[in-house]
Amino acid sequence: MKKKYIPLLLAVIVVFPLAMTGCYVPDSSTGNQRAQSTVQAFQTVPPTASPTPTPSPTPTVSPTPQPAPVPQTTDGGLTPSTPVSYQPETWTPATPTPVITPTPEPTAPPTPAPVVLKRGSTDKEAVKDLQQRLKDRGFYSGSVDGDFGEGTEAALKAFQKASRLTADGVAGRQTMDALMSPGGATVTATPRVTATPRPTATPRTNIYLEIGSSGKNVTSLQKRLIELGYLSGKASGSYGGATEYAVKAFQKRAGLWEDGKAGPDTLNRIYAANAPSAGQLAATIGEAFFENEKSSGVRAMQRRLKELGYLTGSADGSFGPATRDAVTRFQSANRLSASGNATTATLDRLYASTAVPAGGDSQSQAGTAVTPGTVITDNGVVQQGMDSGEVKQIQTRLKELGFYTGKVDGNFGNATVTAVMAFQMSRGLTVDGKVGSRTLAALNDTGYVATYRTLKRGSSGKEVTNLQYTLYELGYYSGSVDGKYGASTASAVTAFQSRNGLTATGEADGRTQTVLYSSGAKAAPATSGKYKTLRPGDVGEDVLEMKDVLIQLGYQTTSDNTYDEATETAVRLFQERNGLKTDGIAGTATLTRLYSDNATPWMNP
Repeated sequence: MKKKYIPLLLAVIVVFPLAMTGCYVPDSSTGNQRAQSTVQAFQTVPPTASPTPTPSPTPTVSPTPQPAPVPQTTDGGLTPSTPVSYQPETWTPATPTPVITPTPEPTAPPTPAPVVLKRGSTDKEAVKDLQQRLKDRGFYSGSVDGDFGEGTEAALKAFQKASRLTADGVAGRQTMDALMSPGGATVTATPRVTATPRPTATPRTNIYLEIGSSGKNVTSLQKRLIELGYLSGKASGSYGGATEYAVKAFQKRAGLWEDGKAGPDTLNRIYAANAPSAGQLAATIGEAFFENEKSSGVRAMQRRLKELGYLTGSADGSFGPATRDAVTRFQSANRLSASGNATTATLDRLYASTAVPAGGDSQSQAGTAVTPGTVITDNGVVQQGMDSGEVKQIQTRLKELGFYTGKVDGNFGNATVTAVMAFQMSRGLTVDGKVGSRTLAALNDTGYVATYRTLKRGSSGKEVTNLQYTLYELGYYSGSVDGKYGASTASAVTAFQSRNGLTATGEADGRTQTVLYSSGAKAAPATSGKYKTLRPGDVGEDVLEMKDVLIQLGYQTTSDNTYDEATETAVRLFQERNGLKTDGIAGTATLTRLYSDNATPWMNP
């Protein structure tokens, strides 16, 4: 049975593969059907319906030529070469970089924002430029030193207020634009205290201030001269050549005797409500000028150099080579260091009445040293502001005699002036703080021993006047300098003796006066924080003193010793100007500020 089916099985094995192979042999009809089937597969998804191959037009894409319509076969198929054009990658949009507008970036400002300057700014050059511009406008009278302090801030606020800007004391873009405006149409004239009515009374008009004087009365005088425009700079409290020259300028304008001394008549007039303002700046104190600077202070210096015959050019306010040469020649003629820079010592000497003019007689004495027994001529007076070997010898001699305790450095400063004045008092000489022929002869008297007559209650005369004035300058005496030794003078002497380690007797014996007139005398301790509170209705010397200072600072009030309504108003204005509580009561904070060196004066609104 098995053998019977073997041939049949072999036949099936041979025929079956052949039959299977025949299924894959294409004939014409089958191949045509497959091609047609393939075409129909492409046509079922038209190009317009396909999101991939058909790009949507966008306004940002540059026009790209679209492919020409694909030729269709009669049966709806495509030509054999066209299927490639429908491949998706041929419809990828063109790279948009050159045609798509980028997102706009913020436009950078055309110029960088200006540097904002304010109190404490460290950009010294920028601050100097600000100070100079404020000075040229008349709002700033301090040194152009690059230090943005209280004075610069106050001047800037005044300028901003006058220019109708926010008066915040910060120099921003608007403020700097206004400062640099060539026309300056919005800037008003320099605010001056003279526009505020002031009483005719002036504190302590029975004193005389002159070359060699020092202390708070001199400081007040200098501040007033600065307010009136005769001086620029900072009050030093030392009456030197610049102050003398400014006082002369005021006296000339006020029709007074032009002696450069601030006596009762001059002081009354200078503190009066109708005191005349300066037509032009007379002098400067506490300032120095160097080549290439330009300011009203330089112009004033040039006028003085022309007056003395050292400068022939114009006083244009510009420190150029011609001005430097004139300063150098002045320094040489006046026995100063010939640096060509207008130092504070040079300027003080320049404005002094003893300044040697061009071609003066003392020019030949330049560099001559003072030796024991030598007498200097009147033209060779040694005084404040000088710096030389002559001054060293004078300081050495004063130290030997016990009048000078400072450094022997050849600089004739305040300590040397004080010592010279004390020596002159002890010898009955003219007390001017200068070493002329008589003072030098007395210094060279090797047999001299300083002696003083004991002064006590009942004493009177010039010696008592000198005593009272010195005690006043040291802060011990606040009474009248009248030359009469009374209870208040004795009390002041007692306080001085206690402070300086002397026996407190209240009598000014020789030892007391020697210490009092020496440069080593100790001043009265500061009373800051211990002032008696003053209120409306109070009467007394404390009220009078407070009102004196208010008047000196330009605040309008009466001149008696009563705390009246006018005084209360003045105190309120002072408190407002100085950032204090505005209550009209003169308490510790108010009085401490009032009696300080940096009290803010009244200024026109």
